[in-house]
Amino acid sequence: HQAPSASCCTLCPFQSVCASAHGGTSLPDRPALSPERKHLQAGEALFRQDQPVRAVYPLRHGGIKRMYESALGWRQLTGFMLPGDVAGLEPNDAPQFGTSAIALQASECCVVPLETAKRCEEDPAVHAALLALLHRDALRQRELLVTIGSMKAAQRLAMLLLDQAAEHRRRGTDGGEVMLAMTRNDIASYLGLTLETVSRLLSRFASVGLITVRHRQLRIVDEKGLSDVHAEADRIT
Repeated sequence: HQAPSASCCTLCPFQSVCASAHGGTSLPDRPALSPERKHLQAGEALFRQDQPVRAVYPLRHGGIKRMYESALGWRQLTGFMLPGDVAGLEPNDAPQFGTSAIALQASECCVVPLETAKRCEEDPAVHAALLALLHRDALRQRELLVTIGSMKAAQRLAMLLLDQAAEHRRRGTDGGEVMLAMTRNDIASYLGLTLETVSRLLSRFASVGLITVRHRQLRIVDEKGLSDVHAEADRIT
């Protein structure tokens, strides 16, 4: 069971109005937010696609994957969330969840009812933070679309590892030390690859000194080398 990340509250868009982020002290002239907590076990769904949006869920610790299921039954993993991210934020105030959110490991999140979230958004700091979070997520989604649509397998995996390193650094931890809460099957689904290809590439990246892997603990040894592979797949064969 992980301890909550020290950065989870400082990264949360609601932190400026949340008593929990300020040691329980009251916040004069701001909306009062003292969210409940929800605990999830690995594999447990926080919410399911097409369910009505009744709350949003800032993640305190653990990890969550977002899964989209098409009308024909095809499933595609569309993103990973780390502490400080907010599950359930839907663009354009969509009334239903566009994806399912499933815990990758034992996780804990806050529960902010939708009406409370909208009331908090009247605070300029919260509004700006939510817009920034949605903007960053949209950029990452576009990056994924370009990567899957245009890039080779090695470039896709390099992109994911570089993205995870950047997200760890944003949380104030060592960007070179990446704990992969997701399985290799998750990675394959996210990148549009086969499990065999992901396993082969991780082994290849390790053999040429780009990374080291032990179970799900992955260390980026040569970030510039990974960036080179991302830019040009032929640098690794």
